[in-house]
Amino acid sequence: MTRFEKKPGESAYLQLYRQLRQALIAGAWPPGTRLPSKRALAAETELSLITVEHALALLADEGWIETRQRSGCYALDRGAAARPPAALEEMSLPATVPEDFPFNALARIMRRTLSEKGETILAKSPPLGTPELRASIRRYLARTRGMDVGEDQILIGSGSEYLYGLLVQLFGRDTLFALEEPSYETIRRVYESSGAACVGLAMGPDGIGSEALASCRAGVLHVTPYRSYPSGITASAAKRGEYAAWAAARGAWLVEEDYDAGLGAPPGQIETLFSLLPERTLYLSTFSKTLAPSFRTGFLVLPRALMADYRRRLGFYSCSVPVFDQYVLASFIDSGELERLTNRRRKKRL
Repeated sequence: MTRFEKKPGESAYLQLYRQLRQALIAGAWPPGTRLPSKRALAAETELSLITVEHALALLADEGWIETRQRSGCYALDRGAAARPPAALEEMSLPATVPEDFPFNALARIMRRTLSEKGETILAKSPPLGTPELRASIRRYLARTRGMDVGEDQILIGSGSEYLYGLLVQLFGRDTLFALEEPSYETIRRVYESSGAACVGLAMGPDGIGSEALASCRAGVLHVTPYRSYPSGITASAAKRGEYAAWAAARGAWLVEEDYDAGLGAPPGQIETLFSLLPERTLYLSTFSKTLAPSFRTGFLVLPRALMADYRRRLGFYSCSVPVFDQYVLASFIDSGELERLTNRRRKKRL
């Protein structure tokens, strides 16, 4: 790799990402070969280890490299990098169950669910999801996020991408969606493929820059306030208040995505945007990252007035998560296994 020279006006990790990507395209590291270690790249480029990690995370997310635990980063073939996002996501799934996952507890819950629920697991789910899972999520949010919501405000769906698509249908394709810049690229891709236009708002050290936010004319602001990907920024309390004030003043909507369901910050220490502005905020989360990718279950909490609109216009949609999966997840949450797992993983991050 040629010497890295930082240019003004753009984040260092994005510049490094583009330089590494160009090197991969040029064949500097043939498919299957190992890239220099994070520390070696940091020393060579005179950048921080965190900056290098962000650049490598973007390359992995787009399928240029794969990260192997305790081994490093390896170049993928360029054909794999050119595949559509869904194929890349399939390639990134772990081959084994994470070491800290309570698989025996999950197996017990599955067996008990089959025994207690019997043939009811073959029934069609209610449109919003089973009452059991929505009640479990309501209690979970009250314990871990201090959110006071009703079961009738919760909508179950098969992962965040599915829920993004519903949001475009709910707000309309003519609505402009504002996103963090940078943000998880799939958010933009789903919104735009569903027919909506998006605008990026540059991130500062504690969230979206105040000038960019003040000049924004979007109808929906989609933010990930807790360890935003790929920047790793957590919005400060003042910045979250700024988001809420912006939405209230403009009559806009906030989509608050907690993509790793509580891993981003210790429970109870961060006041959600939903709690600050419950009448204009939608709270979205998924269990795919917290538990395992195979748990294709996410949920959306809507303000009551907006839920009434959803029922009227989109209530014909069937729930996309099997009833058995919902019963199992509800029991997993109520047993305390989810919070024990989350606490263990959070401690590893500290």
